Amino acid sequence: MKRAFLIALTGAFSVTAGAHICSQGAPVKIEGDAPGAISYDIYSQLYPLTPVKLARFSMAQQVKMIPDGTKTCTISDDGVDDPGPVLVNGPRGQMNYWISGSYVKPAS
Repeated sequence: MKRAFLIALTGAFSVTAGAHICSQGAPVKIEGDAPGAISYDIYSQLYPLTPVKLARFSMAQQVKMIPDGTKTCTISDDGVDDPGPVLVNGPRGQMNYWISGSYVKPAS
């Protein structure tokens, strides 16, 4: 009985874990480990990306690495005219991050 319950619970979790619903913006998937900046100002200083810049901002906790395969949502009204950076909800909705559009792919 316990085993059947655990199997059912695992199946229910995998179905809900695969679903990603955005209340605003488009659902997207991050391809590659993407450095996400906590503000547009930090993003502007980080890109073009170099190992030295990435290390410096990471040590200062102004950049978070968003893992490959992360499903998230774009924030459409980001207030910036530059089409290169994309503002996304961070992992588990804790904070929003600016990342390069080259890491963002439509969720399938």
